Amino acid sequence: MSEGAEGSMATASHFEFGQRVRHLKKPEWGIGVIVKTEDTASGGKRAQRVTVRFPNSGLKTLNTSHAQLQLVKEEAEADLSYSTPTVADLDRMNQSGWLTPVAERKISEIMTSLPMAVRDPFIGLPKRLAATLDLYRFERHGRSLIDWAVAQTGLADPLTRFSRHELEMHFDRWAAERDNHLQRLLQEVRTEPAVLNGLLDSAPPAGREAVRRLIALR
Repeated sequence: MSEGAEGSMATASHFEFGQRVRHLKKPEWGIGVIVKTEDTASGGKRAQRVTVRFPNSGLKTLNTSHAQLQLVKEEAEADLSYSTPTVADLDRMNQSGWLTPVAERKISEIMTSLPMAVRDPFIGLPKRLAATLDLYRFERHGRSLIDWAVAQTGLADPLTRFSRHELEMHFDRWAAERDNHLQRLLQEVRTEPAVLNGLLDSAPPAGREAVRRLIALR
């Protein structure tokens, strides 16, 4: 199964068999393992065609000149002083017990945070708006809730750490953040209706409905 162009460039220059990677635009696929690599070219530049086995989506063949792949360090190599801790990192830090209040607060922040692609002010408004609308592919029920939790936590099976009820409560708070962020972006884009109309054509139905609802509340 192949994937077309999406995103800009991979987050590593060279990938090797056996490495663990995350697709930054599809984090709900989980952390995959590279099972095959081959050199190729794209736009006259060297690239790789990488086949990855993702736990939640099976085999994917991706071109590194387009797919946003990120290397995932082994747990023993993780340096929390230079990276944002994950839920698993915080659970390991919390084993002694004294970090419980801090860890629980950080976990709550992780579960309600929106991805940098929608928040980074150095990313153009149309791209931030498109990325925000794409977040409406996640819903509170069924498999979609688990996909959201995988994307949010980095855990292969979030139900080993959270109950479904806990995930639903976290999702509700995250969804409120998503709506609030979309509303702020709609305020910014109100002078450029053509931009919004173009993005709505490819937005998930729930995203289009959210835009209509938020505009009606103005």
